[in-house]
Amino acid sequence: MSPPVKKHQELELKIENLAFGGKGIAHVDDYIIFIPKDAVPGQVVKALVTKANSNYGEARVLGVIKRGYNEIKPLCPYFGNCGGCKHQNLQYQEQLKQLYNQVKELYHLLGGFKETVVNFPVSSDKIFHYRNKMEFAFSNRRWIIDGLDEEKPKGFALGLRASGNYWKAIDIDDCIIAPEESGILLSSVRNFALRNKISAYDQKRHKGFLRHLVIRKGQNTEQLMVNIVTNSDSPELLMPLADELSKELPNLTSFVNTVNRGVSGTTTGEKTNLLYGKRYIEEKLGELTFKISPASFFQTNTLMAEKLYEVVKDFSELEKDEVVWDLYCGTGTIALYLASYVKKVIGFEIVPEAIRDANENAELNRIENVRFIKGNLDKLFRKEPEILKELPSPDLIIIDPPRSGMHPKLVSDIIEIHPPKIVYVSCNPATQVRDLKLIADRGNYIIDSVQPVDIFPHTPHIEVVAKLVLRF
Repeated sequence: MSPPVKKHQELELKIENLAFGGKGIAHVDDYIIFIPKDAVPGQVVKALVTKANSNYGEARVLGVIKRGYNEIKPLCPYFGNCGGCKHQNLQYQEQLKQLYNQVKELYHLLGGFKETVVNFPVSSDKIFHYRNKMEFAFSNRRWIIDGLDEEKPKGFALGLRASGNYWKAIDIDDCIIAPEESGILLSSVRNFALRNKISAYDQKRHKGFLRHLVIRKGQNTEQLMVNIVTNSDSPELLMPLADELSKELPNLTSFVNTVNRGVSGTTTGEKTNLLYGKRYIEEKLGELTFKISPASFFQTNTLMAEKLYEVVKDFSELEKDEVVWDLYCGTGTIALYLASYVKKVIGFEIVPEAIRDANENAELNRIENVRFIKGNLDKLFRKEPEILKELPSPDLIIIDPPRSGMHPKLVSDIIEIHPPKIVYVSCNPATQVRDLKLIADRGNYIIDSVQPVDIFPHTPHIEVVAKLVLRF
């Protein structure tokens, strides 16, 4: 059956809602058209069809005929060019409503959990300057925005990647979701590099010295870390900058230089040079203190991480004599947060540096009823079955996997272990629902509660906590 629209056709469309991932949804009769960028519910737009197959189409906005009912002017001058805050032109309460509807649809339609009650998202205390970590990119190719910063050099940029372009970067003066010190740091580092003729990295030819500027801040401690990632091991080039920044920023606690000679765009590397202060900063979650080193994983929004972990604790309904297994435990934040409420917490993680950090954090907080085990959860319980015999059986398993979710074999392993309670924390509700369907259908579990938590305001992302209980 032929679609009712054709590629390159111009249409007038009304944006009805946002799909999971942030795409706008419009219809021509019963035919669905997705608008990947710049769509706001309630807008009437002139659009150009860019894809038309039998199932759905895609279109690009050419102009807005009528504004959306909750549309606002974005504060960021780079909005629409940067790929970050896609929903900054939408009132915050409407952002939450759209996220709520998306999660509910994933559970009810994709998962088939029609009776499951999805709660309205927990809102973020701060919607600007909420991130405790931000990665900025250097580039020898500046993304040009008409009418903005025309006097800046075209062969140097420090900022964020342009949407859909890996080679160029937008040279930005500040980022309104990054730590408050970002504006000072971007200006100082940029001026230092230009003044001293230090080259920015060429992503195509893999040449140039400066690759990334990473800022980390303890939101509850005010401690600041600056990490400049370079393409070669020449820390002496950055020593004068360390001296400058230590005078400009009284809360600068750590200034390090990570060396990454590889072709991948990662901010980790083969070596880290300490140029000023300590090799780590500290952050507090509740009563706990955590050391954060340059490569450590830590929840990006500290204030909302506390709310997220409170949801996990409430869903867990912990008893003092219980044993908890924490899968994908990272640096042990959830495990340590829950440790005082139970008999024992055992964390599992594949990254050795994370295990090291988790043990250091346990020691720092004088928590003794935790244990962290290094292993690949995709095969650990089958490759090393003696672990299951050695460890006490869990009363609760907490799962906090990467965006891709769990390996199907790990799902089978969890069903075989058969814990009375499971709490699944996810930054990708689509893969979460996929995994929960397998667990519920094959493991005789029911979904008791679902709570989204907005950790990333102005973005299409949402954290979701789900509680499963065993049918008896």
